[in-house]
Amino acid sequence: MLGFFSAEWITMTGWFAPLADRDFASFWVAGKLARSGNAAAAYDLPSLRAAASLWIGTYTKIAFPYPPHTLVVAVPLSLVPFKLSFWLWEALSAGLFYVAAKPYLPERFPPILAILTPAALISMVFGQVGLFSGALWLFAFGGSWLAAGALTFKPHLGFLVAVEMVRQRRVTKAALAAACLILLSVIVFGTHTWNASLFGAASKQIEMLTGGQMMRWYTQATTPMLVYGAAGWAAFAIAAVFLLSRSFNVFTAATATFLISPYGFHYDMTVVCLGFGILLFEEAETMPAWHRLACAAAFLAPAIVAAGSWLIPPILLVGLYVQCLYRRDVEQPVGTEVAAQMG
Repeated sequence: MLGFFSAEWITMTGWFAPLADRDFASFWVAGKLARSGNAAAAYDLPSLRAAASLWIGTYTKIAFPYPPHTLVVAVPLSLVPFKLSFWLWEALSAGLFYVAAKPYLPERFPPILAILTPAALISMVFGQVGLFSGALWLFAFGGSWLAAGALTFKPHLGFLVAVEMVRQRRVTKAALAAACLILLSVIVFGTHTWNASLFGAASKQIEMLTGGQMMRWYTQATTPMLVYGAAGWAAFAIAAVFLLSRSFNVFTAATATFLISPYGFHYDMTVVCLGFGILLFEEAETMPAWHRLACAAAFLAPAIVAAGSWLIPPILLVGLYVQCLYRRDVEQPVGTEVAAQMG
């Protein structure tokens, strides 16, 4: 309940903000630009923002930082009127995460709570991809090489799935799935779109990250690079890799991602919140009080970040340590019916 209400409180104004001023606007506009034969314009900020202002009245500084094979999803969504598309995206993402999470849930755990965590609620408010990418993560650790290949649309957060594919001996299939998606995007949208993505949008995101241009990121970003610099980032990453070497599973890997990656936000932490929520559900009555506090703080991290990004890396590192003490026996639901359906 605390997680639910804290997420609601920090995003209260977001729920009442115009749909056109939320992050999903970039997704829909990029899809429409691609349908018009001008996919590369999605990676040119002035062009993207001018189109968004003209078509749906967007006045916020949106960007489309995803690689071109993401347009395979964005284009169908742009076929539907914007407001309807927004709510369709929310429903599909939440439904997909709900299904993906079920094999990991302990008995008596209400499945609806999987999509009511702080990160999930914030992702819904922003119209972001946190629930969608989280579902792919869960499917991939459940044995789906197709989901692993699709997760390359967020490589900075999905990279540890590659380790799991090696462990499951499915790396060839996952690489083939990713290659097919990329090839499809090249055929449909052209190589110039990839050039625009790599040398336009991606470089601009790196510039904004390292240059401190986006002040609001200091209350949204949950990775160490922004506030601790390169040396601090390296320290957190090394510690996370060490802990991960002691216990690598679907939830420890999700937590470690936000200590190793230079770039990630509160709405991306859907699997992290789920992992700590499940751990508290299973072990809270028997674990020491400081373990409970560490897990609760990590679960609430997407809301705590509103007080400052610098708080989150230490919270996640301590939380990861506790996860490694309890989650060594996590069984990945490899071979489940859901995994089979996803490849």
